[in-house]
Parts: sequence; structure tokens; C-alpha cells
Amino acid sequence: MRILPSVVVATALSALAACGGTNTQYPVPTPTAVTAGSLGTLKTITTIASTVDVGTGAGAGDNNPYGLAIAPVTAGLETAGDLIVCNFNSSSSTAGQGNGTTIEDISPISGSIPKRLSQSPSLAGCNALAIAPNGNIWAADYTANNNPIVSPSGTIVTTLATGPWAGPWGQAFNGGNGGKPTFFVTNAKNGTVIRININPGPSFTFDTILTGLTYSITSAGIFAPAGLSYDTTSDSLYVVDTNLNRVLKIAGATTAPANTYAASGNTFNTPAVTTIYSGAPLASPISSALLANGDLVVGNTAAAPLGNNLLVEINPTGQYVVGYKNVDTGNAGAIFGIAATNASGAQYIYFNDDNDSTVKRVSP
Repeated sequence: MRILPSVVVATALSALAACGGTNTQYPVPTPTAVTAGSLGTLKTITTIASTVDVGTGAGAGDNNPYGLAIAPVTAGLETAGDLIVCNFNSSSSTAGQGNGTTIEDISPISGSIPKRLSQSPSLAGCNALAIAPNGNIWAADYTANNNPIVSPSGTIVTTLATGPWAGPWGQAFNGGNGGKPTFFVTNAKNGTVIRININPGPSFTFDTILTGLTYSITSAGIFAPAGLSYDTTSDSLYVVDTNLNRVLKIAGATTAPANTYAASGNTFNTPAVTTIYSGAPLASPISSALLANGDLVVGNTAAAPLGNNLLVEINPTGQYVVGYKNVDTGNAGAIFGIAATNASGAQYIYFNDDNDSTVKRVSP
């Protein structure tokens, strides 16, 4: 069982109206349309590996992968280019939902076997990952309600338990932009975006940089600010806002003043926060990744008239949809973590498929 939206968007136009969308550049496409951009060049979907934990003892059988990131360096148990995945659910048939406690390391080669990198109750409900340049893994853990730092060898360095957590639900790293390395986290239970500042020592301080995002947590799913992507070229943080079917941009995210920016429905109290796209074909989007061409790829979780499990490519500057691609024709709600890489000049997109607890690759 998954925590995921089960809402069916009745029509593309009603979805746009429901979330106050104003984009008119992109007419509702036919279900077979895949237009320009990176998605238009990606033809092949390959299963890389199961993410089900094959270890023994606590964590064995964990499944339902949510968080996904690509290892930037070879360190500890990680090899540069490996896929780092965390499992949201445990194997329990009665109480497994949101109680997965494992992070897996997977070689990006079809037929790979997941290798347990870390297991701890502190990782319960891990749903998003970001990795520092030294290989440290930062995990947003919804159930444990913390944000652990995990060494490349799998040791929990700290849980950052004193942070302002309310169901951490997204994670991103700013790449050390401007000499100020920071991580960003969304909170599903109070609609906030948090910045974690890494100070000398190291020590950590926390700034709330956006408040007022809407959220709804029911038996149908978690609808809240979710996946994050960071653009180092512009110091912009992109926030996938599941509840209102939109993607937001926070300009100057690394230096945004604390406790200042606020949302109120479709408006914001600062021009530094904008909606870059709202409405169809987005349908309860939850995750995102930046592509080499500067576009943003976003993954839907709700069923929609254009097909289940769509990857949607958005041009964040022009604020229009470039195209979309169905990557799983099964039940809606399959796509969770997304990571992208540009290997040898070719765009590859990896995504976690929760219909069969695998990580898959979309490639030319």
C-alpha cells in the first residue's frame, strides 16, 4: 500500500480551473502527443533494478521507493554514478506504510541488485534524498520527522532532530552556490520550505523561507509542497506544489530572508516567489529534476485524461509545457523520486516506479 493521491482529474480543463492556472500557452494535447524538448528524444524505458531490500533482520523486504539521487563521488559504499534510493514502506502487510528504514545503493546498469547502504529507525518514511559533494546523504524522513545526514559508509552522522520539522517531504542541495552550502526541505504538515545552513564546525541553523503553502493529509494521500530542484545558475529553488497542481520558483533561495516570504492561495507577498506553471497536464505532481537543457521534468501521481504516470517537461523561463511522456501504463501513482544525468552528451532520466518497486531509466 502506498501513500499517494487517488484523485482522478476529471478533465484537463477542469484541473486547470481548479488550481487557478493562468497559463494559456499550452493547449490541451492529444493523449499521444510528445512534443519537443528532452522527453521527445527519450524513447527507451529500461528497468535497472528492484529496490526491495534483500538484507536480513530489520529493514529486510523494505519496498516502495520514494527518494532517489545520483552519487556524485566514489566514497564508502558509494560509487560515483550509482543510484541512491530509499524505501518508504516496510515489508509488514499491516503497518508497513511509511515505515521503511533502508537506503539502497544501485549500480545504474540493468539487472543490478540493490545493496543496503544504511538501515535505521531514524530513516522511517524516507521520501527524498540529496547528496553533498563528499557523498553524505541527506534524507527527508516523514515518519521519523527528522532529516538525517548519512555518511557514504551508511553511518547516521546526525538526525538534525532540532530542526523545524513537520513531516519532511522534499530535499535539495544548492551545490555550495556562492560559497554557502545549504540544503532545502519541504514540510508536508505545515506547508513550509526550510533552508538548512551549513556553518563552520560544522554546525547547522534553520531558516523558514516560505510559509502558507496549502496541504491536505488524508487516507487518500499527502497533498503538500513536495519535490525540490535547485538551479545553481540562477540560485533558484523549484517547489512542486502537489495540492494546487503547480510548480513554484523561489529566486535567490540561498540568501532569501528568513520568516519573510508567504503564500496565500495563488498569490505571494514577494515577487521573489512565482508560479512557473499551474494546471493541466499536471495532476498531483510530487517530484522533479532539472534537465541539461534547463527544463524541469515533473512526475504526476494522480490519474489524468492524458494518461497515468506522466513525466511532464516544463520550460521554467517561458512558463509553458514542452511535452510529456507516459512511463508506466499501470495504476496511477507510480512515479516518485526523479533524478537526471547528462552522460556523454545524452540525457537520461531515472525514476522510482512504485507499481513494482523498481528504479527505471528513460533514455534515447
